Amino acid sequence: MADYETCLRNPAGTFGEPENVLKRDDLSKEQKLEILKQWRYDEYETEVADQENMRGDKPDRLGEINNLILKLEQ
Repeated sequence: MADYETCLRNPAGTFGEPENVLKRDDLSKEQKLEILKQWRYDEYETEVADQENMRGDKPDRLGEINNLILKLEQ
């Protein structure tokens, strides 16, 4: 299992699916939020780059990530 710093540097590569972040018992709520926020930022940056290049071969995960962040913040 990857440590927190590794998870934060590469959330998509570490978890595969955003909901897998919530399944980690060894991470605090705050750590999970930070990981999801980093993932959201990464996804946003990728989306902007894809739009500039007119590429659309990647699933949009921003909505899913935002919903998980809201769930954790409640």
